[in-house]
Amino acid sequence: MRLVLLFIVALGTSGLTVAADFYQVPLASDAREFARLDSKLPAVLSYFSQQSMPALRQYYLQHLGEPVKTEAIYGRENLYFQVDGHQVRILLSERNDWRQVDIMVQQ
Repeated sequence: MRLVLLFIVALGTSGLTVAADFYQVPLASDAREFARLDSKLPAVLSYFSQQSMPALRQYYLQHLGEPVKTEAIYGRENLYFQVDGHQVRILLSERNDWRQVDIMVQQ
């Protein structure tokens, strides 16, 4: 038990924090992650947010700059960015009272 406690204290003071981003792509503050496939590229992370579609769009524009390309297909918005040498697609869609954000990172 004492060893476990020492390990927890060591982790707490080592500067280790929970990542607030995915391959240098930030996540909304209220992100509720429900899927992650990140062992190799292409990588995908999906989360729900209660922020509005315009607020989420603005969040990504503020943090990642102007997208290389945008598309609206079937009420979903696709934002394409270049982030840290990777092509990133952020798909924004609505589900009931939640918005779904899918982040896809490619080579």
